[in-house]
Amino acid sequence: MHPSRLAGAIAGLAIVLPAAHVAADEIIYETADPFGSPFGLIGFDVFTEQSVAVRFTPAADATLARVSAWFMSNASVPQTRPVTLTIQTDAAPAGFSQPSGDVLETLELIVTAIGWDPQLDTAEASGTTLLRAGETYWLVAEGDFARAQNPVWNWATGVTGYTSTTTPAGAWQQGGDGAVPGLIIEGDAATACPADLDGDGELTLFDFLAFQNLFDAGDPAADFDGDGSLTLFDFLAFQNAFDAGCP
Repeated sequence: MHPSRLAGAIAGLAIVLPAAHVAADEIIYETADPFGSPFGLIGFDVFTEQSVAVRFTPAADATLARVSAWFMSNASVPQTRPVTLTIQTDAAPAGFSQPSGDVLETLELIVTAIGWDPQLDTAEASGTTLLRAGETYWLVAEGDFARAQNPVWNWATGVTGYTSTTTPAGAWQQGGDGAVPGLIIEGDAATACPADLDGDGELTLFDFLAFQNLFDAGDPAADFDGDGSLTLFDFLAFQNAFDAGCP
């Protein structure tokens, strides 16, 4: 059914359905916390002149559930703007691995730390972004923060990972194995069928109704094309996910 006809057919329906997003049961990527390092509390500044990215490869298919990251702050007052996190695919245009700019999902992380007291902050995902086993992705952190008033993404203690940062001009520098920011990326293996929005394991009319309700409520879970806004293209993306079926 064409999305516009679908929207018209079910616009008047308001059916309450059980929440499809349950507790995450897969750790996609995880580091240690930032405490106990011989270097003390240290990290990557996230501000207008520098974005930071961590590369990861899921061991199993999972739908992104949430991202948690250890941040402290150079500011002595609470941050009023979020750190923007994006999940991006991998590219190698300059002969090395780097974020491609192809954004699969955008999340907003509110940094609660005041000063150099690291806090583990969490951003919830839409529950519709499927990350494939063996494929390489990047978690990119950026923000509109002035130097010396910005969040600082703490280094994890005792572990390394593949990290890259941008130049002031915005170009990605060649990364490598070394200090890695502290974070946890969680996923839902049981919901690796994005179109199954009512969580019953089948694709039925009720999934269309669930999508319509989410879309009408402005819920990020209806952002099926992952562009951060709700448009006709999300209807098309949902239709494609529904037509693709479940594994």
